Amino acid sequence: GAIVEQVDPPVPDPTASFEVIWCSADAFLLSQISTEKHALMDPGLVAMAERGRAMSAVDVVGAYAMRYDFGTVMAIFFEKYDLLVTPQMPLEAFEAGHTLPPGRKLKNWMDWSPFTPPFNLTTQPACSVPVGLGDEGLPVAMQIVGRHFEEPTVLRAARAVELRLPFAAPPGY
Repeated sequence: GAIVEQVDPPVPDPTASFEVIWCSADAFLLSQISTEKHALMDPGLVAMAERGRAMSAVDVVGAYAMRYDFGTVMAIFFEKYDLLVTPQMPLEAFEAGHTLPPGRKLKNWMDWSPFTPPFNLTTQPACSVPVGLGDEGLPVAMQIVGRHFEEPTVLRAARAVELRLPFAAPPGY
């Protein structure tokens, strides 16, 4: 049994700080690899690293400060709640081989995956659980997030969802 409550956590949008931290980290990682090899890499990764190279130290330190503030807000939220459940993505899965979903005006993967990065920032345990198929017959999922070091709680909740909503993968999936 669980008590389920719809909540709207009073959190700032961490997207901008995540993008700064992610892109600057990409820039650092690619700086360790010869430029000639960049042509062999995922173009999206190289583009994000290029954006990261253009960021200033002030941008990066500001992003880490926001990350700290966001982590504090989430820690306070999790004093009251054991788990947070969100959609995994705001759209249905799309065909493999595409970086961006066809037919949508998005600039990078962060635009179609806004629910995962916040918990990469806070380093909280999170689990994706398939819960069914969307209109196109491709999987949709929920994300279960827990308190720091509460991986067992997250995994127990995920298992309970799997038992209650068994996922039948589409043919060829």
